[in-house]
Amino acid sequence: MNSEDISRAINDIDDEIIKSANETRKPKNRKNIWLRYGASAAAIAIIALAGIKAFDVSEPPIDEPNDFPLNSGTENPGFISGTEQEYGGYENLPILHYEEAEGMAYGWEGYIAHDVSELDSGNPWNENMVFETLPVFENKSFHETGIALPGIGEEAMLEKLDFSAKALDAEINEIIKETLGETTSGIDFPADTVTLTYTYTENCCIDVSSSGQIVARFGKEENRFREGLELPENYNFTYSGTTDGEAFEILSYVYQSYSDFIGVEEPTFISWADYTFDGNQNRSYSIYDFSGDELSDMLNFAFNKVDVAPNDEGKLMLIRINDYLSCAEKIGEYPIISPEEAKEMLLGGNYITTVPYEIPGEEYIARVELLYRSRTSEKIWMPYYRFLIEIPGTLDNTKAGNFDGFKEFGAYYVPAVEMKYITGLPLWNGNFN
Repeated sequence: MNSEDISRAINDIDDEIIKSANETRKPKNRKNIWLRYGASAAAIAIIALAGIKAFDVSEPPIDEPNDFPLNSGTENPGFISGTEQEYGGYENLPILHYEEAEGMAYGWEGYIAHDVSELDSGNPWNENMVFETLPVFENKSFHETGIALPGIGEEAMLEKLDFSAKALDAEINEIIKETLGETTSGIDFPADTVTLTYTYTENCCIDVSSSGQIVARFGKEENRFREGLELPENYNFTYSGTTDGEAFEILSYVYQSYSDFIGVEEPTFISWADYTFDGNQNRSYSIYDFSGDELSDMLNFAFNKVDVAPNDEGKLMLIRINDYLSCAEKIGEYPIISPEEAKEMLLGGNYITTVPYEIPGEEYIARVELLYRSRTSEKIWMPYYRFLIEIPGTLDNTKAGNFDGFKEFGAYYVPAVEMKYITGLPLWNGNFN
């Protein structure tokens, strides 16, 4: 996979709700927090879950949806209605239905490492955090066919494009719009519905998608996938061969150079590395806003993470700003289960996964974490417990690389929302495929 393939994949990946894109965002009280992860961490290919439609809402939309602005100053955003907020009831919450979308899933979510401690992705959650409820959101850019809906809408996309160009001190020469087109049979939207806008400038190309995501690709080539921007000589910006310390320096440099565009006030730098089946290290680089508020940090990590990527020559290829909650509507505050309850469900076979192996036993559970799945291919964004489970024997016959001393871990997901709000779980067979 070359850097252009990676650029396309990054743009398709399936992270306080974010400020609107036309606000001028300048960092203040900067505090660089460095989370060191996985100097020798390893993982195989991460799945592209284009074929998953997670849940649907069985009841009509909430009459007065709470957009859940984390900067509103409201300590408790409450439940769906004033009655529920007053008495603490949950009985009027919509039921969430599990069903599969059209499409295919490619590969399975597995990680190769010497030890599971190397596979720490920077998730701010820890087992000392106790949540009685967590918000669940509906993804307004979702469609069961996998084709992106209008999402935030053309006007908001153009506002984001204008903001980005100003923040990058780039002049917009022409705005190009991609639409649904005439071949999207079965879609209840006009063919001229805009799903992506982008512009070429002298030093970068800027994309804004209907999901709220912004991608700036750097370099002077007059096409969408640019040649990359040269960093100063002292920066070793690679997927394979960059150390934790070098990654921190790179992220600090990128943040300082593009802070107005990135717009993160309390930056936390995350970088960890994994291995592919080719035996190559694959390092990721991310930034997110860490305020110290537990819920805000979880949502920022899931929906508002900023990804930075090099090309094959070690140049700055792109900065991707995720703003997924800008096209989401809060469904409600749902009561959640404990990690212990989730473990019981896991061992009872009530989980979803792309791993083609059965759980070998409780003793192989290596880690559990609470997180949001924020893939654009899912209609409902809700919290899950993700279990990393050691899968013994899978590397024994691997010829592509030398994996002596390594273990392989598979990812298995259990919804964190209480069972009575989800239908379809008794029908699960333990996998997506």
